[in-house]
Amino acid sequence: MTEVEKKIKSLSKNPDFRIKMDNSKILKTIVETLAAIIDDVEMIITPELFTIKAMDSSMICILQLIIKKEDFEEFECTKDSKVGINLGDFDKILKRCSSEEDLILEFNRKNQKIKVQMQKEGASKVRTFSLALLDIDAEDMPMESLLNIDYTSYWVIDTDLLNEAIKDAEIYAEILNIKAEEKGLTFTASGQIGEMMYELDEDDLLEATLHGTNKGSYSIKYLKPLLKMAPITKELQVSLKTDHPLRMKFSIWEGGELDTFTAPRVEEETPDDDDYSDDDLT
Repeated sequence: MTEVEKKIKSLSKNPDFRIKMDNSKILKTIVETLAAIIDDVEMIITPELFTIKAMDSSMICILQLIIKKEDFEEFECTKDSKVGINLGDFDKILKRCSSEEDLILEFNRKNQKIKVQMQKEGASKVRTFSLALLDIDAEDMPMESLLNIDYTSYWVIDTDLLNEAIKDAEIYAEILNIKAEEKGLTFTASGQIGEMMYELDEDDLLEATLHGTNKGSYSIKYLKPLLKMAPITKELQVSLKTDHPLRMKFSIWEGGELDTFTAPRVEEETPDDDDYSDDDLT
């Protein structure tokens, strides 16, 4: 046995956690989505949950991913662990995993690296990668207070419809305006070349609770990458309240939920001012 093989074998002894997914597409899509918005994250693994909480450097977007133990093919956790990683590097590794391969993540704090294994079912060949950890000083994020916001308008929408609205809007601007009224939704954007309007009534939505009039303007830069979640999304619920973050809740097909909050744009007297209100996020 070579020194490399000995080292790999030693990593598997009494890991702090070991998780296995037979559908690698789920984690690959989640990581690709988050990597488009956030550089580094802290993964929190307990005997019952796999959690990621993160905020982008501009403090415009806060997100939380929770996947329960039972939603993994295998899930072992002997010690609560907090693991900081670079999402871009993790994304590059996961892109090497084919749809036919199982994905296994292991961590042993003595080594201070995550081990990533890829193996086809029934095959003897195993590919092993390691990812160095980051010392992340996670900021105190007000996730609980965000989750407790009483939104007066919320709806379940086909991801294709929201994607259409975003693609239409980015022809004209970097901002998508959303208005929810009892009769339905209106998406608008305007720029030097003109404007667009995309209207949906309640019949176009899968579910809807629309009280009063609520509106907000949000950066397409942060909304568009989230639609990469579409292939693994069972249900997308969007919540809107004037002067509050836009909440998008993705329920994942094989278990798990991704909650995202995007701060609204603050309208200033200067038309070109792109300042945002992040008071509700921080």
